[in-house]
Amino acid sequence: MSRRYLLFVTKPYSFAVLEPLQACIQEHGFGEVAWFTASLAERYPVPGRVLTTTGEVEAYNPDAVLVPGNAVPHFWPGLKVQVFHGLDDEVQGFYRLAGLFDLYCTPGPVSTRRFHVLAATHRYFLVEETGWPKLDPLASSRDIAAARQELGLNHEDPVVLYAPTFPPKYTSAPALWPAIRELTAGPYRWLIKFHPLMDPALQQAYRDLAGDYLQVVDGLSILPYMQAADLLVTDTSSVAYEFLLLNRPLVTYRATARLDKGLDISRPGELAGALHRSLDQPAEFMAQRQAYLNEVHPYTDGQSSQRVLETVDRVLDQGLHMKLHRKPLNLVRKWKIRRMVGR
Repeated sequence: MSRRYLLFVTKPYSFAVLEPLQACIQEHGFGEVAWFTASLAERYPVPGRVLTTTGEVEAYNPDAVLVPGNAVPHFWPGLKVQVFHGLDDEVQGFYRLAGLFDLYCTPGPVSTRRFHVLAATHRYFLVEETGWPKLDPLASSRDIAAARQELGLNHEDPVVLYAPTFPPKYTSAPALWPAIRELTAGPYRWLIKFHPLMDPALQQAYRDLAGDYLQVVDGLSILPYMQAADLLVTDTSSVAYEFLLLNRPLVTYRATARLDKGLDISRPGELAGALHRSLDQPAEFMAQRQAYLNEVHPYTDGQSSQRVLETVDRVLDQGLHMKLHRKPLNLVRKWKIRRMVGR
């Protein structure tokens, strides 16, 4: 059966989560697809048909609304589907319920188990493990040489991608700036990829370091830069887990979980040694990386988008959402969401 899907985005980094779903809908004939952007995402170009008012959404009458965030208008038609904005379950709030969704499409066993417990307790949403759509392109394109050529990185130097998270409580960006400044004369080629919500002043401090061996990259999707990198430096960001799919070394700064997925450092002065050790011994944490990948996101087939859409089809065909308990009122949250989408 052909369906109508609405992709709802409030943060710019969420486009990369939903674009593989749009591609799958169009390639495999799942139906029609449209987008609705709100909040910070309104500033960015949309890669498809755009709806701009609730009236247009109601006329479109989607069968499902696919969301990589914690907000969705409850008054819109369609099954409300959470597909997640990241894999960073170590960050506080990952398992916090919004009280708005009918279906959670989880990325892997560790999150599935937790959400199954929550679903059994609250009984107003379904849980299905599908994998995470954002990572579908990584599964089909892991060639580091081709990725570098596409980005114009025509050299033999090791490429280090630095991608910190943005919340002040977790970000490594202020602490590592002096250490990275000392490493901008080589031998590493630095790609600095900021979270779009990173403090602009902090972003500028890194842009001021730009030169032959360091560049700040501004593309919305981090995947091309991950494909081109020999090593990732990050903190508690979701990209640490996304990078596991490539089976390459990583260095984290004061991570809060799964510390042995790479070298975890607690002082900026340890960065240079950690880079050297990681590139010299890339297989050192390979077994741990694979074990954590199996927990967080074991799907390497590039078919997560298809599993999400097939799950939505099954839920709608069997009317499974009709058997759920009533959702909590959440009046304040719902009022804020109404204001956000302009109703």
